[in-house]
This record gives sequence, structure tokens and C-alpha cells, in this order.
Amino acid sequence: MKTFKKLRYRLEYASVQAAARLLQALPLGVAQAAGRGAGRAAWALGVARAAANENLSRFLGLGGAERRRVASAAYANFGQTMGELAWMPALDPVELDSMFTFDGLEQMQAAKDAGRGIVCMSAHYGNWEWMGAALIRRGFKVCYLIGTQSNPWVDELFNRYRGKVGIQFVRIHDIRGGLKVLKAGGLVALLGDQDGDKWGTFAPFFGAQASTHSIGELLARRSGSALAFGVPVRLGPRRHHLKVEMIPPPPEGLTEVQGTAWTLARYNALLEAAIREHPEHWLWMHHRWRSIPLHRLAGVDRALAESGEIAFDTAAQSWHRVPGGAHYPVEGWK
Repeated sequence: MKTFKKLRYRLEYASVQAAARLLQALPLGVAQAAGRGAGRAAWALGVARAAANENLSRFLGLGGAERRRVASAAYANFGQTMGELAWMPALDPVELDSMFTFDGLEQMQAAKDAGRGIVCMSAHYGNWEWMGAALIRRGFKVCYLIGTQSNPWVDELFNRYRGKVGIQFVRIHDIRGGLKVLKAGGLVALLGDQDGDKWGTFAPFFGAQASTHSIGELLARRSGSALAFGVPVRLGPRRHHLKVEMIPPPPEGLTEVQGTAWTLARYNALLEAAIREHPEHWLWMHHRWRSIPLHRLAGVDRALAESGEIAFDTAAQSWHRVPGGAHYPVEGWK
């Protein structure tokens, strides 16, 4: 690590740690208000504002005052969630018993009682950080599948906070680690709502093709685990509700690639419905639709796609000529 970057990371870590300790010394309500204020300040200062405005306009059709209201509330929710994460070392896990209510949890309980692992695909929605701690209180062995933040010291700090309430974690590319947790009957939770880059599986999301991470589906399929969806709805300062819905196996007769696409389309549909119900709960400032199938083409194939002579079929995860629909093989496409 270069000296300047290391110094910057150290300063960031010191600032985050000092802010977290201050929040932990405050009552929860005050810490939550501080987080909301920080989020609204980020919106007012224009942090990722262009992406939030574009997403809300394009995919929810919002404009004017209503778009500003939803965007500001989404920033406030994100800030509050980060404040609650920082406050987590001061949290008595017993409090979560009265903070969280559940619907459909018996379906995951049945899988657990049968000795099966569970993959829970969630999203940056509501307070996703406390969701895992609440599930631990209900007897589940929760392990987060997480990425790595650019600042290693901040990354370690947040993971230490999660560990204080019993949450374990494995890195998102550690397939073996995730499978080990599942085969021991644990629950692996992950956030699958961010852009999956050009190598993700493309599935419909708000009427557009969205590159979607397939790691959750892969882990469930390889381990024979149950696959669940759930996002926590924020009902108040100390009230959250988690509705769990199981994602069934894909229909018979599909290829592995098609089955993955089918499963991720179900996940995106469930998440879209939840976002439409509470749009202020989601992370609109993320470039969710940045990657498109066209990005994986080159040469003649790309020229044909740009001219509209071939189109991408998300269900089949392959290209077809238009009109007529005959399959068009593209070398290197999975």
C-alpha cells in the first residue's frame, strides 16, 4: 500500500472510529437522528445525487418534489442504518426480541429443523445490518457473505461490530467457506441488489435487464440449501418487520444457466415489489443498471447488437436474431 493511501486510510479509520464511539455514548434515538441528518446532508451536498435522480426518474417515473422527497428519505435511511451499525456495540441483543416482528419465518425454521442450510438473499433495504442479529435471537446461526471495503481498517472495524452480536462472516468470493457454513446447517445472508458487473446473470428488474450476482443461487444449488428472500421494513425507531418468502427451485427441463436466470428473476421481482411499497427504504444512489449485455460483446457481434439485428433473451441468457427469433451463438457467452 502506498504511503499516501495508507495515511488517508488511517485518517479515515480514526475519524470513523471517533464518530462511532460518540454515537455509542448517545441514546439510540439521538444516534439515529444523527445518522439521518448525515444522510440528508450527503443528499444536500450532491453525493451521488445524479445517480439517485436518474434511477428514480427512469424506474419509478418520479420527478419534482416527489423525487426529491423520496431521494432525501432514502439518503436519511442509509445514514440512519450506518449510525445504527456504529451503535451496535451498545446494543443489547435482547432488545431485538421486541424490535423485530416476523412473517413467514416458520418456513426457514422448517428447513433448519430438517438440517438444511439456508441462503437468505436480502438487499440494502431498511436496516439490513440488524436483521442478522434479530435472526440470531430466533436461533439461526447467521453468517454474512460480504465484500471487502477499500479501507481495510474500517472494514475490520465494522466486522468487529457485527461480531459483537454473534454475526459471523465469510468473503463473497469464498465459495468453500460459504458451503461449509451451509452444510453445517447455518444461514448465509447476502445482499444481492448491487450491479453484478458484466459477468453477472442478467435478469429483469424494474423492466430493464439488470446484471445480478448469482453467488446466492450458486451456494444454494451446490449445497442443497433452502433459498429465501427477506428485507426488513422500518416501521419506527425501534420497530422492524421482516417478511420471509421462499424462492422455489426452478422448473424442470431448464439448463443450469437458465435455472440460475429463473431464480434471480424471482429474487428481483420480490425485491422490486418491496421497493415499490417503500421506495425510501432502498439505496437509489447506486448505479444498479450500469452493466448491460452489450458490454460483453465485441467485433461483429457488438455491431449486430448495436444495430438491433440481435437481441438478448434474459430467460435463455442468449442472443437471438430479430425478427424471427432464431438463436444467435455468441462465442464466450455463458
